[in-house]
Amino acid sequence: MINFGIIGAGRLGTTHAKNIAQMDGVKLAAVYDIDPAKAQVFNEEYGAVICNSADELANMVDIVVVASPSDCHIEGVRAAVKADKPVFSEKPLCRFAEQAAEYKELLKDYQKPFGIGYVRRYMPKTIIAKKLLDENTLGTLKFCNVDLPFGAFKRMYGDWFADYKRSGGVILDMLAHHIDLANMFFGKPVRVYAQSMLLDPKQELPSDYVSMTVTYANGVIVNMMCSWQRFGRSNEMMEIYGDKAALTLDGTTEIKIARLGAENIEVIKAEDVQFSSAVNNVNTGNGFYNELAAFVECVKNNKPFTPGIPEAFVSFAVAEAAMRSAETNQVVEINY
Repeated sequence: MINFGIIGAGRLGTTHAKNIAQMDGVKLAAVYDIDPAKAQVFNEEYGAVICNSADELANMVDIVVVASPSDCHIEGVRAAVKADKPVFSEKPLCRFAEQAAEYKELLKDYQKPFGIGYVRRYMPKTIIAKKLLDENTLGTLKFCNVDLPFGAFKRMYGDWFADYKRSGGVILDMLAHHIDLANMFFGKPVRVYAQSMLLDPKQELPSDYVSMTVTYANGVIVNMMCSWQRFGRSNEMMEIYGDKAALTLDGTTEIKIARLGAENIEVIKAEDVQFSSAVNNVNTGNGFYNELAAFVECVKNNKPFTPGIPEAFVSFAVAEAAMRSAETNQVVEINY
């Protein structure tokens, strides 16, 4: 039996707890949260022992899941590394460049599996899209558009999520997933220019917006729009253009391909494709199950997990550069 411990019993901690409860050969053994009431829920629902610190939790479990607020991730990872335990941290890696610098020392030569929660990598439609790109289905890649508005943002002031200094707003939180996908699809990012509201606290109610362009070493140009607003449309769309075809991922389980000169759009349904047991569901929510199941397999076999330490640093570097660009109105070179 593999014992999990969760640091942070909020929204994503709850998601991971529910998925752990559905897996064979594992259990949620411990929980730590600064809010005792939240930890008590995990104790009552799953029998998890309530710990008084991240260090206490890390020392009594086999795998540490860090699901605390973004600016606190490093505290949980620090405890897991000190205890020499495999650690799965929710994205982003951290909130500040200074924390990333500490991570570089903390994780240097770390031998236990380390995972970062870019859940969209474990959605079957993403796996299919990556295979199509690797097979040169689109030809030479040219550009990509990301459209990611969320028209039902509910967070209020006083919530860490609505505090730019803590969450990084839509850039570091919501858009971070598609930044990671762009890195996986296109390789090395080199520069970014962004304009953003940066969750301006002068607004009556919290909302956010960013428009940014990331250029990759292979010449691919990626334009991204993302927002948190309290009305209007919600959408998820990523379209990738090559010189032979275009591929579109959206909020469905489908992959759409438009080929040069073809009259009809091809549709691949993820549910029609066979996957390994670690990727056994096609809907968006089950990506969380898939990634954690895959991480368990890596722990059992002491193998590296992807996305891991390198991917975590690159995705944070792009988001951090975008925030600096929006704060300074300058093009920022990406270093990691």
